[in-house]
Amino acid sequence: MAGFSDSIDTFHRRARDARRLEDFGVDDYREALGVLCRSLDEDASLTPVGAFAVEAMIVDALEARLLVEEGHRRHPEAADARIERPLFIVGLPRTGTTALHHLISQDPGFQGLEHWLARSPKPRPPRAAWDEDGDYLAAVERVRLIYERSPDMRAIHEIETDRPDECWNVFSQNFAHSSWQANADVHQYARWWANCDMTATYRRHLRTVQLIGHREPDRRWLFKDATHLFDLNALFEVYPDALIVQTHRDPVEVIPSVCSLCWSSRSAINIGTDIRSFGRSTLDLWERAIRNMMNARAGRDPRQFFDLSFESFVADPVAAIREIYEAFGIDDSAEADARIRSFREANPRARHGEHRYTVEEWGLDAGEIVERFAEYAEAHDVRVSS
Repeated sequence: MAGFSDSIDTFHRRARDARRLEDFGVDDYREALGVLCRSLDEDASLTPVGAFAVEAMIVDALEARLLVEEGHRRHPEAADARIERPLFIVGLPRTGTTALHHLISQDPGFQGLEHWLARSPKPRPPRAAWDEDGDYLAAVERVRLIYERSPDMRAIHEIETDRPDECWNVFSQNFAHSSWQANADVHQYARWWANCDMTATYRRHLRTVQLIGHREPDRRWLFKDATHLFDLNALFEVYPDALIVQTHRDPVEVIPSVCSLCWSSRSAINIGTDIRSFGRSTLDLWERAIRNMMNARAGRDPRQFFDLSFESFVADPVAAIREIYEAFGIDDSAEADARIRSFREANPRARHGEHRYTVEEWGLDAGEIVERFAEYAEAHDVRVSS
């Protein structure tokens, strides 16, 4: 089998053949793709299943680029869609961001990046048409295979085809997000991405969501991803009036939980990854994310931020959402409140089982985690394990 670097042209051809399209848009992704493929060749040790899965991720991302360009060709009015005061949920993984995202998305005043549309962008069809859409059905099967390959993941992080999902699915079009190094040992890529200017990636994000949501201009956009922590300056360059909800939780709880989440998929697609080295690299990655976020927040208008503790959110999610709305001047409604409450009742915490983990199994020390996140904890009044 040819290496990833030698297959870049093949990946493009496969994407073109699958969609019968030619235009990948502006050439702002090639460097990232080249670095990623070289790192996959020289750093990673993928299983045959892993190599197949990563190849599919690359081709899927290229297909999404084709679909966005074709969508804008067919719907030139999408480029004029205004994305005003979008709400971004930003926090370390495992801090309640997914639950908050799913709850707020029940509000009919919001629109989000449904998993299937983030992967196969097009103007959002009426909901009744989804079950007959080939892209939707393919996404259903893809999610099924994810849980078949990694059965523990459902108890850790839930993905549903028809629900809003994380922005990294769109960032994949520029091959710039944290999930690549979560899935494989790609040290060269990780070093490159640590110094990557994400502005072009956010411009791609904007172009994609304009296409998806331009038929519903009155619905506010809702986004969520931990990757936003790494380059808030780029986010504000593209979305200058963005509203940021940053979630906070004890990092001694967060870091091993993130390790467990990533390991549930990583272990199935990699050969011989050392669990302790992975724990160390995960700690380094998310400490950098928090430091980047703290530096970027300095000097920004505090009215664009709302800080939410994990404990407050878990104690009363509905009250927490009301506080967010009040802080940002977002209109509440009886319908939104009813839908949020109904969804919460139908989707209780741990309904797919408990997620269990320890600090020690990842070769980490709680005291070191406390020390490395001390400045963050003090700045945001985060309760930290002693």
